[in-house]
Amino acid sequence: MTKDWEGNEPNGSSLHSLWAGRFDSLYTNVWSRNKGNTAFFTVAPTDPHAPNFHPVSSRSPSELFGELEPKDTEWTCPGGFAVETQVFYNILEDGTSVMCQVIHSSLGVWYPTIQFTCKIYNPNTKELTWKSVNVTNFVTPPPGLDKRSSRADEFSITHKSSPGSDIPEKYTIKANLGPDLQLSLEITRSAAAPGFKIGKGPKGGFSYFGPDLANPEGHVIHRFWPRDHCNGLIMLKGRAIEAKGPGMFVHAIQGMRPNLVAARWNFAQFQSDLHGGISAVQMEFTTTESYGKKGAGSGFVSVNIGSLVVGGKLAIVTAETKWPGEPQLEDAEVKSRAIHSKTEDDADTGYPAPTEFAFRWAAPSLLPDAKGPIDATVRVEVGPPNDSKGLIEKIDILAEIPYVIKTMVNYVAGTKPYIYQTSSMLEIVRTAARIALTFVPVILIKNHKTKRKLRAAEASGDLELAEKVRTIRHRTVFFHVLLFIPVFIFWATILASLERTPLTGRWRLILLSPEEEEDISSQLAGPGWYQAVGEILSRDGTAPQLIPPSDWRLAWVKDTLRRLESVIPLLQYESALEAKWLECGPDDIPLPPPADFPLNPRPRASEYVRRFAELTCGRTSAPAPHGIPGPPYALIVVDKSDSSNAFSYGFGPDGGGGIVVFSGFLDDIMGKYPSLHDDTPPVPKSSWWSSLFSGLFPATPTQPPHPMPTEEQTSELAILLAHELSHLILSHHLETLSSGSIIWPGILSITTDIIRAVLFPVTMLFGPFVNDALAGLGKYGSGEFTKLTEYCTSQNQEVEADIVSARLLAHAGFDPRHAVRFWEGRHESERTAECSPAQALEHTAHDQWAKESTTMRWMGQSHPMNIVRVERLKEELQRWKTQRELLRELAQVSE
Repeated sequence: MTKDWEGNEPNGSSLHSLWAGRFDSLYTNVWSRNKGNTAFFTVAPTDPHAPNFHPVSSRSPSELFGELEPKDTEWTCPGGFAVETQVFYNILEDGTSVMCQVIHSSLGVWYPTIQFTCKIYNPNTKELTWKSVNVTNFVTPPPGLDKRSSRADEFSITHKSSPGSDIPEKYTIKANLGPDLQLSLEITRSAAAPGFKIGKGPKGGFSYFGPDLANPEGHVIHRFWPRDHCNGLIMLKGRAIEAKGPGMFVHAIQGMRPNLVAARWNFAQFQSDLHGGISAVQMEFTTTESYGKKGAGSGFVSVNIGSLVVGGKLAIVTAETKWPGEPQLEDAEVKSRAIHSKTEDDADTGYPAPTEFAFRWAAPSLLPDAKGPIDATVRVEVGPPNDSKGLIEKIDILAEIPYVIKTMVNYVAGTKPYIYQTSSMLEIVRTAARIALTFVPVILIKNHKTKRKLRAAEASGDLELAEKVRTIRHRTVFFHVLLFIPVFIFWATILASLERTPLTGRWRLILLSPEEEEDISSQLAGPGWYQAVGEILSRDGTAPQLIPPSDWRLAWVKDTLRRLESVIPLLQYESALEAKWLECGPDDIPLPPPADFPLNPRPRASEYVRRFAELTCGRTSAPAPHGIPGPPYALIVVDKSDSSNAFSYGFGPDGGGGIVVFSGFLDDIMGKYPSLHDDTPPVPKSSWWSSLFSGLFPATPTQPPHPMPTEEQTSELAILLAHELSHLILSHHLETLSSGSIIWPGILSITTDIIRAVLFPVTMLFGPFVNDALAGLGKYGSGEFTKLTEYCTSQNQEVEADIVSARLLAHAGFDPRHAVRFWEGRHESERTAECSPAQALEHTAHDQWAKESTTMRWMGQSHPMNIVRVERLKEELQRWKTQRELLRELAQVSE
């Protein structure tokens, strides 16, 4: 009996995880085998043309199916160069695909790394979630369980068996991968679809690498659940997703370096609930050139393993080997094939990317009631590389490794980098400086010895004196070149990262690429900002109490903030308002003169570096988003009467930046001025429905009367909000992140390296004692100096925010001169408002004043910072007045 089954995405099914790619070997002959010579093996094969690859797929049809035993899916945690994984693939009822994977990877003698990876993709909304977390305290088996289970601080996977039942096995997955993603899933396998491997016994599922099967050089193992069912809950960005749907499970081991295992992989999973449940799984890998039927150089052997479940029952298991140069027979009894029926060159990688797939399964039936061959095919069109239909995804596998290493890999492999970032240049400077400083002691010692010989040669009249002088000169030139390279790269990095602060024109450094800034803003967009601020507010161990949306105070703050936001676009076109500015009288609200540096997107020298890099590598791409992160900004009001503070936080559009206001500040300004009261109780709205049933149901409760903020109170609120809004407009939080996390730690690290080189004679004698002392001093000094530089940077930003906030207030119809009185009053108050979240939550006015005084005495200043801020604000307002009067006088003279 023959069953033909073909599908091109029928209703109720979904094709998932069709992926094909190429992983070119990135290593030289040190890590590979070439022309029959084996690196790191002391015994060469007797016949260099003997087979050195033995695929699991080279078995007769009757030996293909081997039912899984309990030990087959236990964790082995191999050492050496090996990778072991458990992967769960499931497709939910709405088409969302979910992948959960635990990866145990070893690199030689290094301690293994364990990661939990989760990928969730909704094809309807195009929302993609990708999480990869390095877990801690990994244990297998957990107490009371076998080694099919595992646990870490971030997750637990528990296996339970029920032999003889309809559900003989299940996995329970619980994972907390961060504030935006938690998993609670149960994966069950039906008895009708047993787990399988290719081949029976403990060695089933093995493909061996190397000519000697008794002592193989490496191996690959795959064990499968061909169909399972997921049931549970996924908490994604604060919303609950019901996780129900079919899928499959695979436990795999690569018992050798991954770059030697395969040059290409294909994987397909087809799931449908039609006909009682259909599942089609296929995995194919192609060896590197080093492993094949005739020894090294005869590789690129394809091993394909698959299975087909029909009606919820395992129908066939397939496995087929494709040897290079040998055709696959169309009348073969077993077929397991992944065919790229159409391809198109990918401009980014040069790889012939598939645009159409065909997957085929054929083998004798395993169903007792349906004997005979079964043949099935799935065909699907995925579209060109630059416009795929969502069934295929291109991943930059180098994206997560350090940039310096990535650059070297790109050079060796001939691939092209995707991102150019100036923050990585500082790491290159450190590497170049360390290389240069390594040679400094050697050159100094050699020059010292040569000079001693010169003095002896001069005393004896040696004729080789000139040659020795040239030797010293050459070493000296080499020494200067070594020192010049890191210095040049360092200053080039600094120049490439310089930019003018909008509106004020202050020079500043931001060592973050546009791509990195976009990544920061995307993480904070939408609910991300509220989650980040929630963590800040919870640092004291108590959950913040927020003012509800129905509270009149929140509406008051929001209306005032939106009024200020509405004038932000004017900061880009102030030159068009010059006539209105000059017409201001002494009784009018003063308007600012047009800024010399309007609020435009921030051009930097790094943009030119990026263009140059794109031209040199022969590819161009659209510039990364680097615009003005504008309104609407996020806002929350915290119900905390003992805090008269506010702070701003974040960067980016779509609510990626926002302001937090504490209710204590609102209480202060409401108590500072007499308020208006609306004592008239609101009249509840009436309708024919309410009048009809008024006797049966109580009336809807109404909000009690509340104070009506006056213009003076709203003005003081606007002054504080404008100050915090200015921090967001000027991207001060990005600047602080750059200086505190990249610039100063990098500079201090380079400085410590220079000190080590200068103290080389001492470190040579006392060795680790001096090195440990320098490391400890550098770590301590880095922390203290970073705090000091962050403090100084934040104070510059405070003054700058005051100046820019005056512009916002003036354009929004508030008198900026009132800001002088406001900040003078805040200085006299026992409580203060700060922009920094840490300062807003941790410092009282007295403690902050003491800290300011100590720091400024150390820097040679004698005035507290609040006084300096008020003086600078007065100077700015006076500049507006002076410049306006000067232009009026010039206009009168010209007339």
